[in-house]
Amino acid sequence: MVWVDLNPVTVDVEPGGEATVAITVRNTGDIVEEYHLQATGDPGQWAVVEPQTLRLYPGTTGTAQLTFTPPRSSEAQAGPQPYAVKVTPREDRENTFAIEGILRVAEFADLRAELVPATTRGWHRGRVKLAVDNYSNVATSAAVATTSNNTNLRIDIRTPALRLQPGRAQFSKFAVRPGRLLWFGVKARHQYNITITPSGLGQPVSLQGTYLQSALLPRWLQRLVMIFAGAAAAILALWFGIHPSFASSAQASPQPAAATGPQVIVIQPTPSAPPSSPSPTPPPKSTPSSAPPASTSSPAAPPAPASSSKPAAPPAPSKPAPPTQQKTTNILNYAANASVDLNEDKFNDGQQVDIWPTNHSLAQTWTVWTYSDGTTVIQSDDKPATAGTKVLQVDSTNATDVDISDDFNGVAGLQAHLTAPFQLWTVTAVPGNTNYGVLKNKQTGTCLAGKGNQQWLSMAPCNTADQSQWFWLFAV
Repeated sequence: MVWVDLNPVTVDVEPGGEATVAITVRNTGDIVEEYHLQATGDPGQWAVVEPQTLRLYPGTTGTAQLTFTPPRSSEAQAGPQPYAVKVTPREDRENTFAIEGILRVAEFADLRAELVPATTRGWHRGRVKLAVDNYSNVATSAAVATTSNNTNLRIDIRTPALRLQPGRAQFSKFAVRPGRLLWFGVKARHQYNITITPSGLGQPVSLQGTYLQSALLPRWLQRLVMIFAGAAAAILALWFGIHPSFASSAQASPQPAAATGPQVIVIQPTPSAPPSSPSPTPPPKSTPSSAPPASTSSPAAPPAPASSSKPAAPPAPSKPAPPTQQKTTNILNYAANASVDLNEDKFNDGQQVDIWPTNHSLAQTWTVWTYSDGTTVIQSDDKPATAGTKVLQVDSTNATDVDISDDFNGVAGLQAHLTAPFQLWTVTAVPGNTNYGVLKNKQTGTCLAGKGNQQWLSMAPCNTADQSQWFWLFAV
């Protein structure tokens, strides 16, 4: 028989610290007994009992010390955690005894964050991931915001609120866009700040990122244009400097007096004759006595058509036909039997596009621009024109993602065909099907593909036999 007591029964501890509990054991039997002490339960992994064995005579009492040292990590979760001390007699194992206690672990906050990458590059947009790790021992919420004072930079945060479990990480994607394009010159450096503010314990975490904006036209192309411009200017200067001397030399050369050349007869068109029919041959006239004899041997002038008075004008250069616009209520994917959709109706630059059950909402409404060169641009009609012009494109940093982005100069840019290659598509008809086609991107050479209902769109090698690549642009 044995009697056991804990003092105190409930003990508080800070993660990274320690707490002790006294264990008192009395031998109430009539023989000498040896007792083995062991802590069990979740807190038992941080517990040490000293000594682990007590040898007691009948009626005597022994004391051991139980020490808890939980780590300062997410493993030591905050709150009350029950444990037990198991007392096992060596001789009388059937009378094993267990006494329970409670270890209360205090809360602590430890949020860490990182920008991936910290420095991003691009000429009109950069993609950044924010990784937030919760090393605390309690779940928390955090708000993500930008505190940048740079007016030449726009930051679009896709996930402004995060819910973080202990020992877990969450990611928030955002896009960085310059206020204006940089056509020529060296790279421009833009600094921005991202702040993560926890809702409970802990201090805000501030990170600084860098966006290096490159020029749209590279420096080697700038030098090449300057070289060509200089060479063209030199050629023009040389040409106009030499050409007049040839003209003056031809005018100054005398004609030999004895030279006899063919006589040139200039025939004027008959004013009364219509332009479409030649003039009749006039009868020969008598030669005056004062005229030279050579004129009598001259052949009769042939009839001159009206068009012989001036050369025909060259044809005017043809202009490309203007693009056609056609609004569609939805773009249907054959394999999923669902429509191309803006996820959660988010009309943001860089917003990924998915496949969603057809509901004919504005998020599934598009305008298809078709150009004379056979290319197509697909514009989202989710928001009015005052909110900007967004078109379907392949992500310039990840050739398998499909999202929406601004075009150049809005609707006027679409009318003038000022779109980037990764925003241009060509439609190839599916053999044996009059409605569906395969959309091929001009930049990547791959085709638009669905992964299934309520999944993101992606790009895949073109295959007209793959039904996940079949799209009906003007479905009803």
